[in-house]
Amino acid sequence: MLYIAVGTNADQTISAELVEEFNNRLQLMEKGFRQIHPNTRFQFSLYPEDKLEAAIRMRNRAGLGPDLVYTNGDTALRLMQQGLVDPYPATPALLHLFNPEEVARLRSRKGELAGLPVILQTQMACFNREAIPQAPASLNALLTTGARGHPIGLSVDIFNLFWTAGSLGAVTAVDQVVEGRQPSTRELGRMERWLAWLQEASNQQWVTFYANQESLEAEFMARRLDWIPCRSTALSRLRQKLGRALGVGTLPAGPQGPASPVNRVRVFALGTSSSAAGRERAISFIRFSVNPLMQRQITMASQNVLPANRFVKVPVRSSNVLQAMVTAEEQGGQVNKLNALLHTNDPRIAKSQQLITQLVFGEVSPAEARRALTQILRPPRAAR
Repeated sequence: MLYIAVGTNADQTISAELVEEFNNRLQLMEKGFRQIHPNTRFQFSLYPEDKLEAAIRMRNRAGLGPDLVYTNGDTALRLMQQGLVDPYPATPALLHLFNPEEVARLRSRKGELAGLPVILQTQMACFNREAIPQAPASLNALLTTGARGHPIGLSVDIFNLFWTAGSLGAVTAVDQVVEGRQPSTRELGRMERWLAWLQEASNQQWVTFYANQESLEAEFMARRLDWIPCRSTALSRLRQKLGRALGVGTLPAGPQGPASPVNRVRVFALGTSSSAAGRERAISFIRFSVNPLMQRQITMASQNVLPANRFVKVPVRSSNVLQAMVTAEEQGGQVNKLNALLHTNDPRIAKSQQLITQLVFGEVSPAEARRALTQILRPPRAAR
């Protein structure tokens, strides 16, 4: 018996539907793995990502620590730094299966690997096809769609809103500030125009900003919104509510280029309490989960995740959803540097989100927000 602790995203509510979704995915992997190791069984429990650390500590004290932890890459890295997961003993041949940028995000300063990538969760556009025939291709088209009386929803959550930075050319300036460098006047101007667009959008009658992604999706499922940015992990429950009315497309581009979605890498990490036999079986299972056949089966069965194995070809011609996810994966390359420098638990994230909230509610001007954001995002030493 291998016990798996699963961390759920902040925009996922643990429910019977979510448990069933994870169970179906795990059963698919278990079925294949049992052909090689027929005496293996799996048991899993779901925990909110922000409570995963405490849950593992409690189970470890009781001698019931997990053999595997399935979580976001940032969380796996933090758990390894806390001594709650062991470094993964990957070989160069195994690491070659993944994009080097994704592997680099999982390494500590000592070079230890927090886990092995398994799947990629992407960010796209979701829309009600009964109200909007197709997803707006540009930011101007998005606002025009709203002006025609179609309710548009956005979230002030910085990770779910940062896609607009690429469309308006602000990614380079943000990267430079986070690195501790001084952006040029031109790049700072683009950052300010990005912030100005967010404030302008909030002033539109049919555009509404919500506190979090969960509220946004609830309004969309209630058909009170016609268009939202959405996570691929939400597609299963969105399909259940909207059926054939659910449309999926790419996020709108802008005058400075394509959108810059912040995609999430999900990883398997090794718990610290396994027996020798349990550890060996856990490593075998992780390696099995990233083989091309298993990766393809996971992708095709769920239609809401992409394979982490970069050599697995996704049949995009067979599905608009898969095409949108692959496009989102490509667009997300714009924020690889930012993802490596700014993890989800970084205190600068919460400060940035508070500032964005003030901006969209008109409490600060775009110029004031740009100056404040450059100060907030600087590395701690540079900020002092």
